[in-house]
Amino acid sequence: MLRGALLTTVLALMVPGVAQAYGWPVKPFDRMHAIRGTLDDPRFHVAPNLTWKGSFHFGVDIAAPDGTAVYAVEPGLVVRGPDSVDLRRPNRRGFAYWHIRPVVKTGTHVRMHQLLGYILPGWGHVHFAETVAGRYRNPLRHGALTPFRELNTPVVDAISVVRIEDHALQAEGADVSGTVALIADAYELPSIEPAPPWNRARLVPSVVRWRLIPGNGDPPSAWHTVADFRYRLWPASLYASVYAPGTYQNKANRPGDYRFWLTQSLDTTSLANGTYWIDVQAANLAGAFGENTLAITVAN
Repeated sequence: MLRGALLTTVLALMVPGVAQAYGWPVKPFDRMHAIRGTLDDPRFHVAPNLTWKGSFHFGVDIAAPDGTAVYAVEPGLVVRGPDSVDLRRPNRRGFAYWHIRPVVKTGTHVRMHQLLGYILPGWGHVHFAETVAGRYRNPLRHGALTPFRELNTPVVDAISVVRIEDHALQAEGADVSGTVALIADAYELPSIEPAPPWNRARLVPSVVRWRLIPGNGDPPSAWHTVADFRYRLWPASLYASVYAPGTYQNKANRPGDYRFWLTQSLDTTSLANGTYWIDVQAANLAGAFGENTLAITVAN
């Protein structure tokens, strides 16, 4: 009965925003294709001072062989880049197609399903992005990229308790005291497995949330949502507060590892000594969720 109530709550959270549906940018347009990266998954780059920086992915990576033709999902005005095409619509919507060799020129008005270019050698995917009034939106939200179905339930793979000391993480045991941090590893498998060497790819869940359940029978805490990737791109300034150290993106022959901060500062002195359950859920756009728990003992 409790699980049914939880599912109802998650489904309520998952009510999708309204979007104008469009087909896929590769043929066949009316069939779902393999995806190996989604909106807001982790991306890394080297900054000018040679330090590693993280950012949120601003589109979806649709897997396809090099040389695959890429087409416009809607008509629009072309802005051509060296390896990309942006299409702008009069209703302030826009679509971007990256990692392609463009065959259209800036200023050209293209029709729906017109050829835009071909996937460049070495990329094995087209990065597809949508903007509304200049802001990135999730193409996988209900009523946008169609058809799209999530066939796999997200997984909460692990929950860990750590202590932050001198900007480093120290693993904690089951007995905790003082201020600690909580991390959850979570992922979802693609509905269609990409071709090798990307067949081990993992995707980020759409929502990650957690709560604390006292072992003495008292009511659980409220749910705390730490990631909600259903609709829009998160600002880069929040990256380090969402993804914990050890997070990395998919690479060829290596699945991504997505470590979410549940909290960086759980003050256990505010809790009565005793046993608690850390309850974590990871949900997809369809409302299906995976769940995991970890028992801790507060001993201040």
